[in-house]
Amino acid sequence: MTFRRIFTSVFLLIAVFTFAGIATASDISIFVGAELPGSVRHDGVKTPLDNGPVYGVRIGNDFSRYFGMEYTLAVSPDYLFPTVNKLTDEAERVREARGFLGSGNLVMNFPDVGELFPFLTAGVGLVHQYGDRNLPVGTKFAFNYGGGVKFPNLVGPLGARVDLRGYRAGMFSKKVDIVELSLGLMISFGR
Repeated sequence: MTFRRIFTSVFLLIAVFTFAGIATASDISIFVGAELPGSVRHDGVKTPLDNGPVYGVRIGNDFSRYFGMEYTLAVSPDYLFPTVNKLTDEAERVREARGFLGSGNLVMNFPDVGELFPFLTAGVGLVHQYGDRNLPVGTKFAFNYGGGVKFPNLVGPLGARVDLRGYRAGMFSKKVDIVELSLGLMISFGR
């Protein structure tokens, strides 16, 4: 199964479940951002990871004024790429590291701040890295936390959002901490 099929299937599944429930307000956001990872212990060596871009979609619905759910699917063409170590054998160097992450989060809204909506979020999901066979992260269970600000209805249903999230991928081996900063274009329903 190709990556495009997986991405499309997961996106459609999330969309169906999001809009199937009764929601007081919903939104869809397309975002772009940067992933700022730390390092990972790989083959007994602490390997620093390069920063990379991330693109994705977030679908959210509020089941009350203060609480909601949000689903994220993001991809990156340069995901958690290990920094080149000059002592590493040329045959062992990673040449291609792509990836995606998916998560489901609980969101706590603070709607009484005026025209903007600050929020806090926490959830769980998966981080998947693919490309070369000797990648330092692979597929890991991840939890995330963070927050941001939504600016709904700036022009009709169009708005914007800013997110800052932290991810912890892996629990026991090859753990990596990732900070994600993103900006998104948001379409609101029912706000």
